[in-house]
Amino acid sequence: MSPEVFSQFASAHDSGTIARQSTGCRDGKEVGLNIYGSDDRVFLLSQSTRYPLSMSALPSSTEVLIVGAGPTGLACALGLAARNVPFLLVDALSEGHNSSRAVLMQASSLEALEAIHPSLPASIVAGGIQSATFNAVDVHERPIFTIRMDNALVKKTKYPFCLLVPQHRVEARMREALAQKRRGGEVHWGKRVVDLRERETEDGSVKWDVSFEGGETVQARYVVAADGSKSTIRSLAGIRFLNPYNKTPTEATPGEKDLSFVVADVLLEDPLPAHTPHNAIQIMVGKGGVVLTAPIPAEPTDLSSRNLFRVYLGVPDTPPSKPDSAYLQAILDARGPGSHTTTHPALKIVRVLDSSRYRTRPALAERYVHRASKGGAYVLLAGDSAHKHGPAGGQGMNMGVCDATELADIIADHLSSLSSSSASSLPTDDSKKPHTADAVELFDAYSTRRRAVAKTVIDMVEGMTELERGGDGWDQWFRMNALWLAFKIPFINSTVAWQLSGLGHAVKK
Repeated sequence: MSPEVFSQFASAHDSGTIARQSTGCRDGKEVGLNIYGSDDRVFLLSQSTRYPLSMSALPSSTEVLIVGAGPTGLACALGLAARNVPFLLVDALSEGHNSSRAVLMQASSLEALEAIHPSLPASIVAGGIQSATFNAVDVHERPIFTIRMDNALVKKTKYPFCLLVPQHRVEARMREALAQKRRGGEVHWGKRVVDLRERETEDGSVKWDVSFEGGETVQARYVVAADGSKSTIRSLAGIRFLNPYNKTPTEATPGEKDLSFVVADVLLEDPLPAHTPHNAIQIMVGKGGVVLTAPIPAEPTDLSSRNLFRVYLGVPDTPPSKPDSAYLQAILDARGPGSHTTTHPALKIVRVLDSSRYRTRPALAERYVHRASKGGAYVLLAGDSAHKHGPAGGQGMNMGVCDATELADIIADHLSSLSSSSASSLPTDDSKKPHTADAVELFDAYSTRRRAVAKTVIDMVEGMTELERGGDGWDQWFRMNALWLAFKIPFINSTVAWQLSGLGHAVKK
């Protein structure tokens, strides 16, 4: 909550004036709510938790409603702002959340952002660590491969590296850029979608009525689902999320082949083991799983926190929901850097800043576009609402940004085609309306192209995930040695770096 908004809240609260009393739900339990505020802004204060939420009133209509204000939604908003397309950006979460797990940006997403906001990538890069290599070692700290991002990309992009930067910092820079780009482009937090219906308006056009938990309704021609892998919009549109290989719904109970991961931000003790670089991402494989270490810059508010790392730990069982230091340390002691050598100490955790668990399973939406039954209005998928895969290769945030910037261009082109059609022709017979008046092929092309890109990335990630399973049998030994030999070949090394960068999937303009 901004200082100005908090001041308004405090003033209303201190005055003792309660506009309305109601009930709400938190963690499945009903709690009393006092509601304060003015005509255009309300504040909810739980009588039990006393936790304030700022909620600005939504307009009744917009051209584009973007649901989800993570990197995907923000990238779409920036792209639309660059083309002067009206939009509304909402998110179900409260402002200031930083529970995201992504920590890696590739050259493709940085270039996509540069195309719509030239100064934005520089501000993001300034807050991260440029990893020129992508390293893999076994538990005995013997090299498996080193992918040279710098050598492969230096002549092809301004960003010949993987950028290690937490997702919430990327989002902060994107929100700042959006505020510079367009007045009124702020995120409307605490807006949870509960219903989606098509409606024919008085002028004969078709729009979506999107209803929110708070009782508000927004009418839009385009609804962008940027609300993650458990997308409410995708579900309301009736688009199935399928296993990309056997086409079965992903809602089925996870099987034994689905990997569980723990992700944690930790401060590590000095001295670090020799094979835990300060300036590069590294995966350690063996003894039943993967240990990935990614150095990240200290938080601006805590510059003393050197040796800040995000660690991803593959686990064979179901971990606790918030793994503590003892749980994480036991895994590092068993198969982390320094665990199988006597020349230097193992990684030691000083403090756990945050931790969570998740299970990975690949999924791909059966289509990225849902057209209203009478035409003219669209639900459009981008990012995790459209595809899902494991963390290997750091592709998630990048895919979302690239989906979204491409989609923003297509929405702008489609809207332009409608305007051109209306200006050039006024037919009285509906059967004679110009083909460009709906131009559905623009969205079909987006769906076909980006689904193909997603399938290619899922295939790559699944191949890398097999490496991360970290077995100890002869098949794993042969696999490790084959990889060691293959990555010695410059062509293979540079090809994999190119694939990781995502640059090969960019739209040719």
